Amino acid sequence: MPSPPRHSPSPAPPSKPQGAALTPINDPDGLLRELQALLTSCEELAARHRAVLDQYRDTDGEVIEEKLREYDDARITTAIEASDHLDTVRDRLAHLLGPPAPRPFTLTFAGHERHAGEAPTSFVVNAMNLDDAARILAGLPSWHEWYLADAGTPDGQGADIIYLPEQSHPGLPTRGAYVDLRDEQEAAAVPASGVTRTSRARLSVPVTSSPLAPAPASPAARTSH
Repeated sequence: MPSPPRHSPSPAPPSKPQGAALTPINDPDGLLRELQALLTSCEELAARHRAVLDQYRDTDGEVIEEKLREYDDARITTAIEASDHLDTVRDRLAHLLGPPAPRPFTLTFAGHERHAGEAPTSFVVNAMNLDDAARILAGLPSWHEWYLADAGTPDGQGADIIYLPEQSHPGLPTRGAYVDLRDEQEAAAVPASGVTRTSRARLSVPVTSSPLAPAPASPAARTSH
């Protein structure tokens, strides 16, 4: 059986869920400001390039024949700068409009310890949504360790375990203690899938039948929440 988890005093609840920092996707005003800044940078670059090339044009906008070579050189220089700027704008747009980064999610379960009045156990992983968090959790050794040690029935015929959707959510728990598996997830290279469908009612983890025997793993650090 894993070593008893370590508890520490609970901090004051954060003003907003940890791991839910504003991103371009959920901050429309910030996204608009970023897009306006990109547009402004393009307009300023275009105006500066026009001013450079206008030095070699007459009042009708035609290139002065005697300055054709200088004009061609300036065209090459401005085209290179414009290409570099386009790469910068494209990279920034990809960052702004791409999928959101994985963030902490909490999944909470009650094993047979609930019959003794003990608190349920919350696990934290980085994921895109609750379904993704369930998939990731099911692949981590510490989850299987807990499942076998704390959730199994004495006769080994099944799992006395309940998923608690009302205590499963984005971000970290705000009270009690939780098992932070994010370091283990990173070490095990279990990535978030980017799946966007979220369900609070169904969990795709092995909660109704015994999983395969897990590989040995160090007890997960249990952190206050």
